[in-house]
Amino acid sequence: MTRHFGPSLAPLLQVGYRGIVEVDSGFQAHIATLDDFKRTCSSQTWDAMMVFVKSLKEKGTKIAFFSSTPQGGGVALMRHALIRLAKMLGVEMTW
Repeated sequence: MTRHFGPSLAPLLQVGYRGIVEVDSGFQAHIATLDDFKRTCSSQTWDAMMVFVKSLKEKGTKIAFFSSTPQGGGVALMRHALIRLAKMLGVEMTW
């Protein structure tokens, strides 16, 4: 599993088929659990998010992000975490 991380211990960037960013090495590297995410906010915030998650899943909504680079500053770092969370929640999201 160490081959999935760079010298700074961040997951190595991979761009897969059709230019899709492979977050966490195609989700092979497990960085955080759903409980880890849940502990970062209040229960009210978590419950509100779950209302939106339920709606997205019921409607079969798919979300795609397009950007010029999958690496770099804060937006890219936040996007990796968002994609990771969405995958754990069963929301269809790609980048």
